[in-house]
Amino acid sequence: MKILVIGASGMLAKPVIKKLDKEGFQLRLFSRTVRNSLFEKDYDIIQGNVFNVSDLDRAMSGCDAVHISLSNIDEAKATEAIIESAKKHRIKIISYVSGCTVSNENRWFKMIDNKYRAEQTIIESGISYIIFRPTWFFESLDLMVRNGKAIIIGKQPNPSHWVAADDFARMIATAYKKSEALNKIFYIIGPETFLMKELLERYIQENFAAIKKVSSVPIGMIKIIAMLTCNKQLRNAAELFAYFEKVKEVRNTDETNLLLGKPEITFDQWLLINR
Repeated sequence: MKILVIGASGMLAKPVIKKLDKEGFQLRLFSRTVRNSLFEKDYDIIQGNVFNVSDLDRAMSGCDAVHISLSNIDEAKATEAIIESAKKHRIKIISYVSGCTVSNENRWFKMIDNKYRAEQTIIESGISYIIFRPTWFFESLDLMVRNGKAIIIGKQPNPSHWVAADDFARMIATAYKKSEALNKIFYIIGPETFLMKELLERYIQENFAAIKKVSSVPIGMIKIIAMLTCNKQLRNAAELFAYFEKVKEVRNTDETNLLLGKPEITFDQWLLINR
């Protein structure tokens, strides 16, 4: 089976690509910025825009499945374009990285609405699908360390079962090898529960000895700064963290763990792996 990985230069794509390759799948990688220097070996690579029909058609030619791992774009619109091309090229399986709080009742938040509509487009396409709804990743902790400071936005009082991207990659590869995994939604939840601030404190202790504390900046202050500086990225971050203060992680994992195996990598193990 040859799998087209869309969004191949993203944070979560690299471990997935590595694991799919190790499990014997043929791969083609697609994004605007993907290049072989990002990986340990050379792959079949096509650079292009997911909203460009000819780019998508070129990328899908000769592939059997498509794995969608997108961020920071209109995922609902992108998925519509992907499905249209997938039908032309008789793609057999579509997999998609969604989020563990994606649901109809949470569509009041734009990012969730986008992902929910993307999911529905895939489900209604007539193509066999596998949808993954992961929680927070350990790998995202590094995004909270900038310019010698470790910062979370808001208080973030809700604990989450953080998960390692390597566990996620293993579960994706397993899903692709099991026909029982088709046309299902899988919640990916890690083995341990942490508050965001608690976990970030442990992360900087191991990796940033010069940083002595984790600062919590009020969401309202971040929104004001974003407005005054016309910083769209900062505004989006404030809105995202405000959302996660209101909405708790969904932990519906029985079928996931039965079919794909439980995530096993603890935070301490992840630290050792990534030293």
